[in-house]
Amino acid sequence: MKKKAKEYDFKILENKLDVLIKLIASAITYGKELKDQSRILYNAGFKPKKIAELLNKSPNSVRVTLTLYKKK
Repeated sequence: MKKKAKEYDFKILENKLDVLIKLIASAITYGKELKDQSRILYNAGFKPKKIAELLNKSPNSVRVTLTLYKKK
């Protein structure tokens, strides 16, 4: 019983942390263009797939944006 309770508590904590990450990402990228949003989150250590999820964009569009950013 304790193992299930711990797994449940961990899942709740994980969900709350995901919400916090999304709120912080939204706050630091608010009002910026996709290229700037992607750059900021990439420099913060996020992978393109996670950036796409946070920005509600396709992973491909984020990858293209980051590729163009890296070439400059």
